[in-house]
Parts: sequence; structure tokens; C-alpha cells
Amino acid sequence: MKYGGKTDVGMKRKCNQDSFAVFSKSGYFCAIVCDGMGGAKGGNVASGLGVKTFASVIKRAFTERSADDYSESEIKMLLRDALDEANSAIYLRSMNDPELEGMGTTLVAALVCLSGTYAVNVGDSRLYRQTENGIEQVTKDHSFVQYLIDKGEITLQEAVNHPNKNIILRALGVNEHVDGDFYRIDNYHRLLLCTDGLTNHVSDNRIGEIISGSYASKKPSYKVRTERLIEEANEGGGLDNITAVLFGGE
Repeated sequence: MKYGGKTDVGMKRKCNQDSFAVFSKSGYFCAIVCDGMGGAKGGNVASGLGVKTFASVIKRAFTERSADDYSESEIKMLLRDALDEANSAIYLRSMNDPELEGMGTTLVAALVCLSGTYAVNVGDSRLYRQTENGIEQVTKDHSFVQYLIDKGEITLQEAVNHPNKNIILRALGVNEHVDGDFYRIDNYHRLLLCTDGLTNHVSDNRIGEIISGSYASKKPSYKVRTERLIEEANEGGGLDNITAVLFGGE
């Protein structure tokens, strides 16, 4: 599995509240991206704790038992357990520290193993799938703007510059329990996990061009492609922290 990952503070923020992790061992590959909220300190703590706790659950499960032995239903249960533990860790930390009260984070994660490729998301960090037909957003934002789109009150074009674009309806750590959306992903060349610091400044079509490597005369590495995504988000304004993790085949 080839991959590249990068996070950047952006052009306007003083601290980076995004966190990510990529790890693998015999039988599996996992990538996690979180975008924290709740003030400079709270957002950073929430996203870091979210990534760390989610990753520890996955690693522990595959230490106790081979990843190849898990069925599809067991993988989905594992992702749910990881999400629940991450949510509880952030929630309890915020309850025990007044300075961190109200903190939370988005989370999007992908797990690849013998039984398939699976993903989970909470909030508006996204997972995209690239196939021979182009790029497709797999996850669905848990945001107020997406709610308005679903109700037919605004169009996709109107959503781009909507004044309430940054309001999310679900996040890890804000409540004692959280619901995530789970996906099985088939037939892809590459998967991209990213925060809204990227998607707010770079169009889906342009993201597709960059992650395919078609923007360059010589096919760039995955590391270079993620760096290019960050560069273009900053060139577009860089109003937020930006994180991108790309993985797949050639």
C-alpha cells in the first residue's frame, strides 16, 4: 500500500487543531484524520486524543487476533468500538478539566484488511474514492449545510459560500454517546481522507486531478501529491488547518 500524509496550520490560524495517523502491520492498513474544535487548547487535545484512542483500539484488536480472521460484521463492530472509546476518552477529559469543557473533534477513518475496505465518519471531515471514472465523495457531512441540502432548501452551489457552512451537527466528545456512519468501499484506485480546510478551498475536480497525479508530467509520489493539495488550499486562502492522507495503488 502506497500512502502520503500531511497536516498544515494554514495561512490564518495560530495553531493546528488537526491530527492524523497512518499505521499498518501484517494483514491491515489504517488511516485516521481528526479536526478539533473548542478553542486552541481544546481542539488540539480533542483531535489528538481522538486519533490516539481510535488507533489504540485497532492496534489492540489486531494484536490479540490476526486481522485476516475478522469477518465484515466483526470489522464494523471493531470500528464502532474504536469510535465509542475515542468519544468517551474525549468526553471524560472535557468533564474533568474546566479549560477543556465543550471540546470535540470530527473523525474520519479507513481500515483495509482481508475482508475489505471500511470507513467511519463523524462530522465534516471527508473520505473520497477515486476510480477510473473520477472522484467521488463517499462520506456524508454531518453539518447544518448538508441538512439544508438534504431538505432541498439550498443547492450544492449555494452551500459553497453559505454563512453557516462551519456548523457541524455531530462531533466526538461533545456528548456521552455519538453515532457514526459506516461504509464498505469497493473498486477504488485511491482513497483520500481530509479535513474541511482542504475542501473549502480546492474543488472536488481539482482534488481528483491532484490525487491522480495527472497535473504533473512525471507521476509524483503520494507524499508529493498530498503536499500539492496543501499548497493549493493555502493558495486559495488557507483560512483553516489543512490535513490530507492519500493511499492506494499506483
